[in-house]
Amino acid sequence: MSTAMSKAETNALSVSYEVMGTKVDLDLDFVKRYLVTGDANKITNQEIVFFMNTCKMLKLNPMVSGEVYCIKFGDKPAQLVVGKGAYMRRAFEHPDYLFKQDGITVLRGDQIFQKEGCCLYPGESLVGGWCRVYFMRNGKERTAFKEVAFSEYNKGQANWKDKPASMINKVAISQCVRDAFPKDYEGVYSEDEMVASGAIPVDYKELDDQKPEEQPAEEEDPVISQEQRQQLFKAAQANFGKDKGNAVVKSIIEEMGLTSTTGMKMSTYNKVVERLVEICTAHKAELEAEEGTKNDGAAEE
Repeated sequence: MSTAMSKAETNALSVSYEVMGTKVDLDLDFVKRYLVTGDANKITNQEIVFFMNTCKMLKLNPMVSGEVYCIKFGDKPAQLVVGKGAYMRRAFEHPDYLFKQDGITVLRGDQIFQKEGCCLYPGESLVGGWCRVYFMRNGKERTAFKEVAFSEYNKGQANWKDKPASMINKVAISQCVRDAFPKDYEGVYSEDEMVASGAIPVDYKELDDQKPEEQPAEEEDPVISQEQRQQLFKAAQANFGKDKGNAVVKSIIEEMGLTSTTGMKMSTYNKVVERLVEICTAHKAELEAEEGTKNDGAAEE
């Protein structure tokens, strides 16, 4: 890639924007010094500008651990990789998102089963991961479904050896969310998808294991905005009603070792969102099961 920059790129050497009330300021030097994973000395100015402007366009905050990464290896083009937390937060905050179900596909004896969760029992072989996202479109409830093969994505990296079920489950969730909201996730891929495509070398150190040598402590994990705090309670209340919804959020933040959402960090917020989605999904399944039981009883009468 040529290092010569166009006039438009020269005028965009820094960006400033907000992500849910949190101000994000990026420039060439800062990104190259703190935010590039891999061969930072080989990344071009054009690639950094592209990374900054894409983060701005997609409202991604690279200061938040696990949200988005800029990866550069050798002469391969730099890649923007989004973490699972950012994927799920963007879906959770989308006005048309309802809930999701996800899990793994296993071989048990001579039969294939799709089951929720990522627990692989003795006697089961991991086949793949799956996810189903429920959302609204044109006033009607829709469903996106994705199932991915473990053999296609397992490249023998450390995380895939230690947590194979969780890793293939993450790939399924990322792809399914993109299918549900293609415009919001266009050109955005997870780490595991990039490894499978060959864009990232198999033997690089996983993002989860990387700890930058230097990071401005006050900016790497900002406090969430009032709007984000309100969004948590609104989502819970929509599923459980006002009083119970508030109680659900309170119980989740207590699990995280907090007493309120005041001063909550973005990394914790991402975990709370994931936990709330799990609880809402389980609640939805319980309601559907109860409705099915009632219908069966009515039919027998």
